[in-house]
Amino acid sequence: MSVIVRIQEKFYAFIKGAPETIQERLVDLPAAYVETYKKYTRQGSRVLSLAYKLLPEMPVSEARSLERDQVESDLIFAGFAVFNCPIRSDSAAVLLELEQSSHDLVMITGDQALTACHVASQVNICSKPVLILTRMKTSGFEWVSPDETDRVPYRAEEVKELSESHDLCISGDCFEMLQRTDAVVQVIPHVKVFARVAPEQKELVLTTFKTVGRMTLMCGDGTNDVGALKHVGIALLNAEPVQKAGSKSQSSKLESKSGKLKKPKPANESSSQLVPPASSSAKAPSSRPLTAAEKQREKLQKMLDEMNDESDGRSAPIVKLGDASMASPFTAKHASVAPTLDIIRQGRSTLVTTLQMFKILGLNCLATAYVLSVMYLDGVKLGDVQATISGVFTAAFFLFISHARPLQALSAERPHPNIFCAYVFLSILGQFAMHLFFLMSAVNLASKYMPEECIEPDSEFHPNLVNTVSYMVNMMIQVATFAVNYMGHPFNQSISENKPFKYALYSAVVFFTVITSDMFRDLNDYMKLEPLPEGMRGKLLLWAMLMFCGCYGWERFLRWAFPGKMPAWEKRQKQAVANLDKKQA
Repeated sequence: MSVIVRIQEKFYAFIKGAPETIQERLVDLPAAYVETYKKYTRQGSRVLSLAYKLLPEMPVSEARSLERDQVESDLIFAGFAVFNCPIRSDSAAVLLELEQSSHDLVMITGDQALTACHVASQVNICSKPVLILTRMKTSGFEWVSPDETDRVPYRAEEVKELSESHDLCISGDCFEMLQRTDAVVQVIPHVKVFARVAPEQKELVLTTFKTVGRMTLMCGDGTNDVGALKHVGIALLNAEPVQKAGSKSQSSKLESKSGKLKKPKPANESSSQLVPPASSSAKAPSSRPLTAAEKQREKLQKMLDEMNDESDGRSAPIVKLGDASMASPFTAKHASVAPTLDIIRQGRSTLVTTLQMFKILGLNCLATAYVLSVMYLDGVKLGDVQATISGVFTAAFFLFISHARPLQALSAERPHPNIFCAYVFLSILGQFAMHLFFLMSAVNLASKYMPEECIEPDSEFHPNLVNTVSYMVNMMIQVATFAVNYMGHPFNQSISENKPFKYALYSAVVFFTVITSDMFRDLNDYMKLEPLPEGMRGKLLLWAMLMFCGCYGWERFLRWAFPGKMPAWEKRQKQAVANLDKKQA
């Protein structure tokens, strides 16, 4: 960045920029120039190089039309501006939790490589020795450690092996080489830190991850992140602190009321002035009347200011055109990476809840279909009270099962990504086999006590033993299905923590135990349930307990035998590399 200033009829050009960029444009390079700026960048500081140049005498119009190359050449070094940018207090803890939950962490930044590597090591992104891909003085590239003690020749085919023992960093000037040699897919997926990256290069990194099958979530807070954020990203809004906004509004109110505060006039206004750009005259105030659109815009802005004043600056930041939030699927109100934990936590909870809903619905439909078909063939129907009580319990289970909240701590385990997997099919088949055996055994047992009579399927409802046993067994199976297939830890709250669902299960177990044991004959008569023979009551309760234990053990065994798998992106990477080789051939 350059600016031309006129001081006492002399023109000066003041320039600031990256140390490695300014280095090439200095007339006389100080001896300790490189060592000094690298010393501070290794400590995590952001370093800008400052330089200046005395321009020859010329009119103001000519100074305005100078080319950039003329201004930013033959510079005199003036010093370094070193900025210490402390890391947010929650960043290290959040990134550590992401790493412990089996996520790979990658940094994409516009800072210098040494600064980026230092920050990455502080926030748990880099834990192994770091190597930076650097252009050699002669030709080619090599991997260099931050202290320049270790050097490893660069070979694209050895990057995967090198990444197992080191954390790799590349800068923006290496992307051209990777694209020229078609090594983007080979190298980028194994890099941990990307430094001095341009906006289009950020998008290239994200698309490369997507190509090799890596599911990526990115955080960004600027317009230069839009290209990368549009895939799956979180836009972080940089809102002003509440106290500053409040004090600023209060001071503006005081100024407007008193009308006595005036800005002091600069003392050196006559001796020094900046050369304005050619388009500055266009920004000067005009006396022309405002158009309807401008009046509407001013009215809207005034309304927003009044709303912000009424809330004392506590309102959420307003999304402006051009912010990263316009392209990102998610937007966080504050500049913190903590929302990534919330999104992953809620996403996992939603996924396992969807899986359990499919399993519960499938098992309930299969069991109910068998019960209704058997009852219809025997000319038996459900009574109105029976169907109502069954529907109330089922609705309560579905309502309270959705109250499960995700756990605060992310687990290293992964949920199954879809319902079409061996775990889901084997779980449904195994549990339904036990349900079917229980149903058939109970119905056959009840049929032995039934008198031989021909009941028309379309006749009116009247209670009998098959209806009573089928109803009781079907409701026992439904309660067991909800309890066994509930997905608790390590993603959601357990049944004991989801108290509404726990109490609903307890109520159902107690209720069906009471009607099965025939403790209150009036209740069974109200539900149109026939008395069970003495031997059948104990058998039904025992079979129900064995059915529940069998389904619970089968489900726990399948969760152990078929855990959620990590995405196998390396196989897709090899396929992508092979496809590139075929195209070149």
